[in-house]
Amino acid sequence: MDNQQPDRLVLGFDDTLMDKLVKCYIVWLYLLFPHMLVFGSTGSGKTYFVKLLLGRIGLNISGAIVILCDFKADDFKFAANRQNYYSFKDCTEGLDRFYNIFQARQQGIDKSRTFVLLVFDEWASYLNMLDKKEAEAAKTKLATLLMLGRSFNVHVLISQQRADAEYFAKSRDNFSVVIALGNISKESKQMFFSEHKDEMLPCKRGEGYMLTNGTELKRLLVPTTDNPTKVDHYIEKALGNKK
Repeated sequence: MDNQQPDRLVLGFDDTLMDKLVKCYIVWLYLLFPHMLVFGSTGSGKTYFVKLLLGRIGLNISGAIVILCDFKADDFKFAANRQNYYSFKDCTEGLDRFYNIFQARQQGIDKSRTFVLLVFDEWASYLNMLDKKEAEAAKTKLATLLMLGRSFNVHVLISQQRADAEYFAKSRDNFSVVIALGNISKESKQMFFSEHKDEMLPCKRGEGYMLTNGTELKRLLVPTTDNPTKVDHYIEKALGNKK
């Protein structure tokens, strides 16, 4: 978790080059490609990946604001005492708070442009909890963030097991970075990687594919850490002060 340039974050290694014993990082250029969708079945390593990314944000981006909606109230509960952590039904409050931050920037009330990120773990499960009207309102807010957030350094990261179109209204194509981890189903390949599906190899836990802007495909290897406590510390830092 070393220091990095402020306009990019390391996501992992280029697995194709690692096969050739060449160590090369894959980075997220978040100013150019502001929103990320991460999906994979249970055991694919997606939660581990998101934790490493949040840790890097806490370490490397000074003044970053991260709001975490942990619908399962499980994988990130160690940070439950942080002011920007929301779980289960409170995720609605977290989404609304983040949307208000975006609106304040859009309306010129807040002229700051520090890095702001909404992390929503298990968005699909959250929507299924809501009634139809509430779910549509939530999807509308997400769509607005995805379509307009880039100009204001406002970013969205959604992590869930499946990424069906029904959970994103018409805004799914606004995820400029799509990462699929683990054993990717034929349906998911067709849905997100149709032009590249024939070149995609089977993946193990912590391996997957990253598609940027719908065109650039890379095979991703998620790094490991020998100090998960340090990662958790920087995640808590990214989530703000204690409540």
